[in-house]
Amino acid sequence: MHPGYCINKCLFMSRILNILLIWSVIMAFFQCNIFSQTLHFNTNIGVIIPSPNSDEIFNQTDSGYFEPGIKYQTVYLFHGLFGDFSDWMRWTSIERYAQERKVAIIMPSTSNSFYQNMYRGEKYFTYLTEELPHFVHTIFPLSNAREDNFTVGLSMGGYGALKIALTKPEEYACAASLSGAVDIVEVIENGLFQDTFIDISNIFEYPEYLENTDADLFTLIRKLIKENRTVPKIFISCGKEDFMYQQHERSKRKLTEIGVEFHFEEHPGKHDWNYWDTHVQTALDWLPLKRTVIKPG
Repeated sequence: MHPGYCINKCLFMSRILNILLIWSVIMAFFQCNIFSQTLHFNTNIGVIIPSPNSDEIFNQTDSGYFEPGIKYQTVYLFHGLFGDFSDWMRWTSIERYAQERKVAIIMPSTSNSFYQNMYRGEKYFTYLTEELPHFVHTIFPLSNAREDNFTVGLSMGGYGALKIALTKPEEYACAASLSGAVDIVEVIENGLFQDTFIDISNIFEYPEYLENTDADLFTLIRKLIKENRTVPKIFISCGKEDFMYQQHERSKRKLTEIGVEFHFEEHPGKHDWNYWDTHVQTALDWLPLKRTVIKPG
């Protein structure tokens, strides 16, 4: 074999490798495994941080990503029942959606907790509203401003997204639910958990008496209105073939009666990832995203 062929082949492979390396830094994904002081065990967090895209790299316009003091808007993205933090990465293109919109994504694992401080179990609500935000803001360049922080979730996570934002309205500007358990009282009364291995009494002390408690989203909204506090903007989406669709229709009427501002969408679709992969994009586009890094000053 001619030595020049080997040299040229090596140079060619070197160029290919350089291109692949450039493409590999387009999006930054971190999987964090931390010991939680609240949960008392190790838990996983998925984190997506926008990085320069290929066009910015080739045109050398990527310096803004690395300036000292830059911050990102942040979406806390919650999984559904039986899932964990990896669901969004495996079943959707959330990394690409985040990159396109220049928004950071935080994906915790919450077991089947319904995002509660469980009656018999772990204090997931405390972990999600106190320890998790403190950790990610310490490690990653995330904005602390209310107008830059949002919650989004599907199914059980849709309920969690709404509950967390409605309980911490000074910290989150918007909350979005995809096929969520918006009316937790009705969901439990209709026996959603009867055919599963989940004992709802491990989550709520008195699951049959959740109405007018802090577990009831409508009660949280009424409380904020009564106290003249700002209610986070609310986005709700559900598929017309979803088994929770009728619950969403009734929830829409309840929200209208309360008099709170909300955005409601319904589309063809079931309670599945085909719907969520499509409409998490709709939810992200509804959020007031700046689609750029936040520079200091």
